[in-house]
Amino acid sequence: MFKLSSLRRHLKTHSDEKRHMCHLCPKAFHTATLLHNHVNTHTGNKPHKCSECDTAFVTRGELARHRRYKHTLEKPFKCTVCEYSSVEASKMRRHVRSHTGERPYPCDLCSYASKDAYKLKRHKLTHTGKTLGLGSSLGPQVLNIHWIRVI
Repeated sequence: MFKLSSLRRHLKTHSDEKRHMCHLCPKAFHTATLLHNHVNTHTGNKPHKCSECDTAFVTRGELARHRRYKHTLEKPFKCTVCEYSSVEASKMRRHVRSHTGERPYPCDLCSYASKDAYKLKRHKLTHTGKTLGLGSSLGPQVLNIHWIRVI
């Protein structure tokens, strides 16, 4: 049974109101729990400890994901179209887009659209020539390929 307090807490996630302010930076959050987790990232406090290894995490969700990846190898998210299964719900949502063709992340500079936010971010670099991550550079050959495809 869904508790009324749980429903109220859930409804806050759909609100723009962020009453819980971090005292260490300008960020604000919908709930006290989200703020508490955020403050833990500042302090380094990782209260959620793995019972099978020495790793600790800021949130229960991070711990659960760690346990599935490293210890149980459980993949609870199953595709209803094919045999694919995943450790994370977000990876399953992205996978389902390979069946539906949905590309909800459009580029605001050209007609490109992606099925995931990271690929859109990487794509946007083709417009600027800047680098993404660990100092890797998208050279002029990538820019040329992009412009040929767009034109």
